[in-house]
This record gives sequence, C-alpha cells and structure tokens, in this order.
Amino acid sequence: MTAIAQSMRDYDDWLRARLGSRFVADDLAHKHKLMRKEAFAFLRGTCFRWAETAPQLCPDLLGAPEVPSVIDSHVGNFGLWSDVEGRLVWGVNDYDEAAAAAWPFDLVRLAASALVAAGKRGCSAAETEDAILDGYAVGIARPRPYVLERERGWLRELFAASPQDREDFWAEILALPKARRRDGGFVAALRGALPERGADVAIAHRRAGVGSLGRLRLVAATAAWRGGPLAREAKAAVPSCWAPRGKAGTGYAYARGRFRTPDPWLKAEGEIVVRRLAPNSRKLDLEELRPHLRRRLLRAMARDIAGVHAGGKGGADAVKEDLARRGGGWLAQAATAVAAATERDWKAWRG
Repeated sequence: MTAIAQSMRDYDDWLRARLGSRFVADDLAHKHKLMRKEAFAFLRGTCFRWAETAPQLCPDLLGAPEVPSVIDSHVGNFGLWSDVEGRLVWGVNDYDEAAAAAWPFDLVRLAASALVAAGKRGCSAAETEDAILDGYAVGIARPRPYVLERERGWLRELFAASPQDREDFWAEILALPKARRRDGGFVAALRGALPERGADVAIAHRRAGVGSLGRLRLVAATAAWRGGPLAREAKAAVPSCWAPRGKAGTGYAYARGRFRTPDPWLKAEGEIVVRRLAPNSRKLDLEELRPHLRRRLLRAMARDIAGVHAGGKGGADAVKEDLARRGGGWLAQAATAVAAATERDWKAWRG
C-alpha cells in the first residue's frame, strides 16, 4: 500500500494537471489546513485514499453486485433541497465521486465516517452496523426518497436552517470576494442557470466544503432579485476517484435515478457542476446528538443510500440476496478497519 504522504502528493498533482486553469492552489492549501485539525475532515478530504485502499482493507466485499454508488458516502454528505414541486427533500446531496461500485462499499464508508466523526462519544461499531443495515434493508426492499412534506418532521427539525442560519448564510454569500479569475465557461454556466436572463449579479469566488477544495468555485449572486437574494454556484468537476478514466460529472446522473426526487437546479454540464445556493440545511455534529438520535439518523442515511443503489438497471434483487447471505458482523468489522486506517493515515500525514 502506498504511503499516505505519497498518495496525497500523487492525487494533488493529478488534480492540478487535470484542472489546469481551474485549479486553485490557495484553496488546496486551505484544505490541507482543515485536514490537519481533525480526523473527520481528513476523511472527507481523502476520498481518493478510500478508492485506493478499499480493495486491501475490504477484500471480501469485492465480489458483491455493482450498483450506482455515492462513493463519498460520509455522514456529512446529506442535506435538504426543494424538488420541482417545491417540496422539501432530504438525502444524499453530493455526487462528485459517484460511480458504479460493489454495494457494500457505500455502507462501509458511511459507518467508518460515523466512527471517526463521533469518536469515543459515538455509537459502537456494532450499534452503527445495526442501525445502518436495518435502514438499508428497509430501503432496498422499498426504495423511495425522503420527501418531508407530510411526514418525517424529525429530519426537518434536525436539518432545517434557523432564521439566524439564513441571515448568516446570505451575509456570507453577499460578502464573497469578487472573482479575480472569470472563467468564460463558468460565467456562461452561471448566467444560464439564473431564473431570468440579464439578471444583475456579481461574480464571486467561494471557498466551501473539504473534498472539493482546489477546484474552481464561482458564485453569481445578488441581494435584490424580485424582492430578495439569489445565488447560483458553479464548481469544477473531475472524474470520480473510483473511476479516474471516466468523464467528469457523470455521477450526477444518479441524482435523477428512479428512486430520487432531484433538485431541479442541480446540473452537471460538461466539466462544470451548477446548483442553486440557498440556506436550506445546516451541518450536524454527531457528537451533539443523543445516542438514539444518532442511530435513527444513520438508519435514515443508509435507507436513502439504498434508493441510489436501487436505481441501477439490474434493480435491487441481487443486492437483497447478497445482503441476506452476509449475515451480521461484517459491516462492523470492515468499518472498524477503515476507521483505524483513516486515523493512522491522518496521524502519519500531519506529523
């Protein structure tokens, strides 16, 4: 297995070469700074390492049926959006690394991320497995999206932005620094995503997330479009770390799968991902949640991932058979190994 320092250099060099003028060195440096602070940020920023080490860490999972997969299926990759009907929806909201993969790998990364994020104060590996496999079994048997229009109010309460969150969000967006690099393709994509041609917007640079830092990210925003603020974001896309020879942005097709109700503003256009920015949801800290709520949330996350998996051409039958065959214990064992490897890599890399 390649040492983490070399693996990091190789990926960063690949990213720099792949993006060309859309590579942002200062943002990559900021990513490294965030990753040094905590193991969970390190996990979020090293999905490429997961793709590289998964076959060695989880060899027993390689033969499982392949399905459309999130790949970067950590506990921070879920949020709220509005669908074409204006209904509030919760679920996986980032498909940057999505690709076809054996179905268990998404659950392993989800479980490992829960162990790393919450540390000793979180659920045990066995409790994490029980919650995730329970939710996944329900979701793969009856896949459907989490529409919060009439039910599942607890998810709305957990994730919905407060009035102060909304005020802080728009204050931050409208104060973003003017873009020094006005990539023509980005500007065209942003203007094409506006609800009205010719809207008077400012083009700004935005630094957000962890894993995608280093990729150019521009925002078109205004404080006053028909009575209120408006923002669109364009982000540079690269091929999935799970399928580096593939095309950039192709995984976003999974957001429109049979059992999803997508954000109509989320689109991958060539090597640019465009979306509407709005203060729909807030980030959660698993450590702040009571144990029963952590388990409930993990169950919901796994159920939603099942909806992505079930959207493949082969359907869910092969997955259900493989899930039943595996019994118990395998997920806790695999997640513990991946979490431990992540912690070792983090400590070795940060020095």
